[in-house]
Amino acid sequence: MTATAGQELAELLLAARRSGAPIQQLAATLVPTTAEAAYGVQDRVASALGVIAGWKVGAPNPTSEPNCAPLFATLIAPSPSRWPAGRFRLCGVEGELAFRMGKSLPPRSRPYHESEVWEAAATLHPAIEIVDSRFADFPGTDKLALLADNGSHGAFCYGPPLAEWGAIDFLHQPARLDIDGQTVANAVGGNAAGHPGRLLAWLANHLARRGRGLVAGDFVTTGTHTGLVYATPGGVATVTFPGIGEASVAFAR
Repeated sequence: MTATAGQELAELLLAARRSGAPIQQLAATLVPTTAEAAYGVQDRVASALGVIAGWKVGAPNPTSEPNCAPLFATLIAPSPSRWPAGRFRLCGVEGELAFRMGKSLPPRSRPYHESEVWEAAATLHPAIEIVDSRFADFPGTDKLALLADNGSHGAFCYGPPLAEWGAIDFLHQPARLDIDGQTVANAVGGNAAGHPGRLLAWLANHLARRGRGLVAGDFVTTGTHTGLVYATPGGVATVTFPGIGEASVAFAR
């Protein structure tokens, strides 16, 4: 992908955000050919969307290369959060576990070890990521184009902090997602990426290589435990992690 193509894709994504009209068809020349190109488009979009206050990170399985995208301060809200349904085209929801960093991990010459990053995380939160897309054909869009579109991020809701989380068994943690009081997903250890410690360490080193690093106060949400479910206007989604807490999002008509 050329720099010109990256800039054009970023402008299309920003225009879709402003207008609410999705990109109907993406020219082949504008599809990122590498993850690095997709992150370059993310950077261009982020420069127009304001303060980065966190990150989403995930992976298809426990051994694959993770990927990430920024969370913007204006799109982060504590539970119970309420958003106009018309703000999102998809109103997708995923029940997730998120960390809030208690210590900054700035760029440095040597990599951060997983234990070092783990210790820098201060609190654990039940969370919901609202999934949205600037592409009309969300399921059929190239994965690197979706990555360029901030990993299909819409907004982020976080529940109360848990400070003593060292004993949590992340690989066997139960999670339940309810829509309007009806259970739509129930899983145990449902995060396909495996243990979140690997994801946090990858993210810290990825951001360090890109010259930013993790910052104290950043949220890091670590991928869905419940899968992607769609809410409707007027609906309320609630995720419950027994022993950790719950978070809820309302989509106001």
